Amino acid sequence: MNELSTAAKRDHAEFLIDVFSQKQAAAAPAAGGAPGGFGGPGLNPERAIACIKTAVERSGWGKPLPAGHHHGLAFHFSHQGHIAEIAEVSVDAKKKVTVHKMTVVADIGPIVNLSGAENQVQGCIVDAIGTLGLEVNIENGRIKEQNFDTYRLPRMPVSPPVDVHFLETNYPPTGVGEPAFPPACPAICNAIYAATGTRIRTLPITREGFSIA
Repeated sequence: MNELSTAAKRDHAEFLIDVFSQKQAAAAPAAGGAPGGFGGPGLNPERAIACIKTAVERSGWGKPLPAGHHHGLAFHFSHQGHIAEIAEVSVDAKKKVTVHKMTVVADIGPIVNLSGAENQVQGCIVDAIGTLGLEVNIENGRIKEQNFDTYRLPRMPVSPPVDVHFLETNYPPTGVGEPAFPPACPAICNAIYAATGTRIRTLPITREGFSIA
């Protein structure tokens, strides 16, 4: 979607909102459709637009950033959860990527344990940042990376502040343990594109010469 908005010379947030504002065909019922479970009526464009607009407002999208900082935006629908994320990223001359901040806005229905839901989202972001640089290789039929010295999970220095905001809605409660993970990588990679002009389509980003600071 970011490639489409770039080709159209459109602001990515406005482009996504326009797409979701178009008349949608009726969605087929999802599998396993117990209320509040993973099944349900499908993506709700109004909920998607609300998440994107709120993320834009909270992150300062479109407003001046510190020198060398760039924003990237992505939206994802998963387990009936609507999630918009904006990454603030910089890339130095050695292609080292620093994620300075992540803004996450989600509509997952009523929340009983707010701190637990926030922690789930924060964990998704840290996990996704790790995914950007992690890879398992096979040599002579064995996994080359044998421990965490060669398969380096993200540590505190690379874990950015994560602004988590949940929209207050009355839709059936749904998943939050996984939905915040998928949009993080494209949001960060879209920010890398904004910073460098390099479009990353394959993970880990180390294959393109980048690394996570």
